[in-house]
Amino acid sequence: MLSNKKAQVGETMTWVVATIVIIVILILAIYVTLVLAKTKTVKIGDLKVEEGEDILNVKTSLAHELANNKNKMAINNWLEEENES
Repeated sequence: MLSNKKAQVGETMTWVVATIVIIVILILAIYVTLVLAKTKTVKIGDLKVEEGEDILNVKTSLAHELANNKNKMAINNWLEEENES
């Protein structure tokens, strides 16, 4: 039984192919990350964020949009209190 190595070859080839697939997926993920890092504008739904834009205003707009403007006054009052301190 020890002279039959067909099972060992099959298992080895499976691991080699799996390793190659994992490496390709990692390389693809790194490439996509680098491409997205060079992007100057990000669009999330109706919200568009450009480089250099005030992140607080963007987050406030997103909060208003997600809350359907139900708590707009409470959010604005809280932000004004935090900015004064």
